[in-house]
Amino acid sequence: MAVRNRFLAIIVCAVTVLSLCAQTPNMVEKEKMGPDAIVRLSKIEVYPQYLDEYMEFAVEVGTKSLLTEPGVLTMYAMQDKEDRCVITILETYSSQEAYKSHIASDHFQKYKQGTLHMVKSLELCDQSPLNPFNKLINTIAR
Repeated sequence: MAVRNRFLAIIVCAVTVLSLCAQTPNMVEKEKMGPDAIVRLSKIEVYPQYLDEYMEFAVEVGTKSLLTEPGVLTMYAMQDKEDRCVITILETYSSQEAYKSHIASDHFQKYKQGTLHMVKSLELCDQSPLNPFNKLINTIAR
């Protein structure tokens, strides 16, 4: 019986350690996607002379949003391989309210106001997931 209890304790500890490893330290607990969740591709064209500065703003706002906002589920920025000035960001929000909270946040306002003159074009493309059971997990690894 003592061997069985020890074995169970080891299993419980292993599962706990693995689940903790899957979470990013200092990241808020995330909300679940609601019926009014937003899945969006933001397509941004940046003027070439501002590209490096824009990238700094984008990385900062994405990181802060993921770490501090429970309703920001994904903030995954990508740069086009053919045209480095084209940035696409996959964004998912748990709800309309989470999105409203995000765009009102200090870090988003700093990004928005700081990059207005850098952006040549912006297209917000809302999407519908094909498989509602497919879940994205976006974390910041440090």
